[in-house]
Amino acid sequence: MLTTATDRRLTSYDLMRCFFATLAKKNHTIINKENIVRAVYDFKENMLLEDSENARMLFGNIEFREGIDENVVSYDISEGINNLQTFGVVGRLNPTYEKLVIYLTEKEADEVLSRYGSNVQMAIESLVDSFVGD
Repeated sequence: MLTTATDRRLTSYDLMRCFFATLAKKNHTIINKENIVRAVYDFKENMLLEDSENARMLFGNIEFREGIDENVVSYDISEGINNLQTFGVVGRLNPTYEKLVIYLTEKEADEVLSRYGSNVQMAIESLVDSFVGD
Protein backbone atom coordinates (compact mmCIF):
# COMPACT_ATOMS: atom_id res chain seq x y z
CA MET A 1 0.00 0.00 0.00
CA LEU A 2 1.38 3.41 -1.00
CA THR A 3 1.42 5.84 1.88
CA THR A 4 0.84 9.42 0.84
CA ALA A 5 2.34 12.40 2.60
CA THR A 6 -1.01 13.72 3.77
CA ASP A 7 -0.81 12.30 7.27
CA ARG A 8 2.24 14.27 8.30
CA ARG A 9 3.89 17.63 7.96
CA LEU A 10 5.94 18.02 4.82
CA THR A 11 9.68 18.36 5.00
CA SER A 12 11.45 21.04 2.98
CA TYR A 13 12.51 18.24 0.63
CA ASP A 14 8.87 17.19 0.14
CA LEU A 15 7.75 20.77 -0.41
CA MET A 16 10.45 21.56 -2.96
CA ARG A 17 9.97 18.20 -4.66
CA CYS A 18 6.26 18.91 -5.18
CA PHE A 19 7.01 22.52 -6.12
CA PHE A 20 9.46 21.51 -8.87
CA ALA A 21 7.23 18.67 -10.10
CA THR A 22 4.30 21.07 -10.44
CA LEU A 23 6.49 23.61 -12.24
CA ALA A 24 7.65 20.87 -14.63
CA LYS A 25 4.05 19.88 -15.36
CA LYS A 26 3.33 23.53 -16.23
CA ASN A 27 6.40 23.61 -18.52
CA HIS A 28 8.30 26.09 -16.34
CA THR A 29 11.64 24.32 -16.30
CA ILE A 30 14.04 27.27 -15.96
CA ILE A 31 13.37 29.47 -12.96
CA ASN A 32 15.09 32.19 -10.97
CA LYS A 33 16.46 30.62 -7.80
CA GLU A 34 16.51 33.91 -5.89
CA ASN A 35 12.70 34.28 -6.01
CA ILE A 36 11.81 30.90 -4.51
CA VAL A 37 12.20 31.61 -0.79
CA ARG A 38 10.32 34.92 -0.93
CA ALA A 39 7.47 33.35 -2.94
CA VAL A 40 7.14 30.42 -0.51
CA TYR A 41 7.31 32.75 2.50
CA ASP A 42 4.66 35.12 1.11
CA PHE A 43 2.41 32.19 0.25
CA LYS A 44 2.80 30.78 3.77
CA GLU A 45 1.97 34.13 5.34
CA ASN A 46 -1.16 34.46 3.19
CA MET A 47 -2.26 30.94 4.17
CA LEU A 48 -1.77 31.77 7.84
CA LEU A 49 -3.81 34.97 7.46
CA GLU A 50 -6.61 32.89 5.96
CA ASP A 51 -6.18 30.47 8.89
CA SER A 52 -5.78 27.63 6.45
CA GLU A 53 -5.40 24.24 8.10
CA ASN A 54 -3.04 23.25 5.28
CA ALA A 55 -0.54 25.94 6.33
CA ARG A 56 0.72 23.95 9.31
CA MET A 57 0.96 20.75 7.29
CA LEU A 58 2.86 22.44 4.45
CA PHE A 59 5.10 24.77 6.43
CA GLY A 60 5.24 23.37 9.98
CA ASN A 61 8.76 22.00 9.49
CA ILE A 62 10.17 24.95 7.55
CA GLU A 63 11.86 27.88 9.24
CA PHE A 64 12.16 31.34 7.72
CA ARG A 65 14.23 34.29 8.89
CA GLU A 66 13.43 37.87 8.07
CA GLY A 67 16.30 40.32 7.85
CA ILE A 68 16.22 44.01 8.63
CA ASP A 69 16.17 44.84 4.92
CA GLU A 70 13.03 42.73 4.35
CA ASN A 71 15.14 39.94 2.96
CA VAL A 72 13.84 36.45 3.79
CA VAL A 73 16.05 33.38 3.99
CA SER A 74 15.29 29.75 4.70
CA TYR A 75 18.05 27.26 5.31
CA ASP A 76 15.40 24.54 5.14
CA ILE A 77 14.35 25.54 1.61
CA SER A 78 18.01 25.84 0.55
CA GLU A 79 18.72 22.38 1.95
CA GLY A 80 15.71 20.93 0.11
CA ILE A 81 16.92 22.45 -3.17
CA ASN A 82 20.47 21.19 -2.56
CA ASN A 83 19.18 17.66 -1.89
CA LEU A 84 17.15 17.74 -5.09
CA GLN A 85 20.22 18.89 -6.98
CA THR A 86 22.20 15.97 -5.53
CA PHE A 87 19.54 13.57 -6.82
CA GLY A 88 19.49 15.19 -10.28
CA VAL A 89 16.01 16.69 -10.10
CA VAL A 90 17.32 20.24 -10.57
CA GLY A 91 20.58 21.80 -11.69
CA ARG A 92 22.08 25.24 -11.57
CA LEU A 93 23.03 27.16 -14.67
CA ASN A 94 26.52 28.61 -14.90
CA PRO A 95 28.19 31.02 -14.50
CA THR A 96 26.28 32.79 -11.71
CA TYR A 97 23.98 29.97 -10.60
CA GLU A 98 21.00 32.36 -10.48
CA LYS A 99 18.79 30.03 -12.49
CA LEU A 100 17.66 26.50 -11.75
CA VAL A 101 16.81 23.96 -14.43
CA ILE A 102 14.21 21.33 -13.59
CA TYR A 103 15.09 17.98 -15.16
CA LEU A 104 11.81 16.14 -14.48
CA THR A 105 9.75 14.84 -17.38
CA GLU A 106 5.98 15.11 -17.19
CA LYS A 107 5.74 11.39 -16.38
CA GLU A 108 8.29 11.74 -13.57
CA ALA A 109 6.47 14.81 -12.24
CA ASP A 110 3.20 12.85 -12.18
CA GLU A 111 4.95 10.05 -10.31
CA VAL A 112 6.31 12.48 -7.71
CA LEU A 113 2.94 14.16 -7.20
CA SER A 114 1.11 10.84 -6.92
CA ARG A 115 2.86 10.31 -3.57
CA TYR A 116 1.02 13.28 -2.07
CA GLY A 117 -2.64 13.76 -1.32
CA SER A 118 -4.93 16.01 -3.32
CA ASN A 119 -4.90 18.70 -0.61
CA VAL A 120 -1.10 18.94 -0.88
CA GLN A 121 -1.23 18.95 -4.68
CA MET A 122 -3.85 21.73 -4.77
CA ALA A 123 -1.94 23.86 -2.26
CA ILE A 124 1.33 23.43 -4.16
CA GLU A 125 -0.42 24.26 -7.42
CA SER A 126 -1.64 27.51 -5.86
CA LEU A 127 1.90 28.23 -4.67
CA VAL A 128 3.28 27.61 -8.15
CA ASP A 129 0.61 29.79 -9.73
CA SER A 130 1.54 32.66 -7.42
CA PHE A 131 5.24 32.04 -8.16
CA VAL A 132 4.88 32.16 -11.95
CA GLY A 133 2.20 34.83 -11.88
CA ASP A 134 -0.73 32.81 -13.32
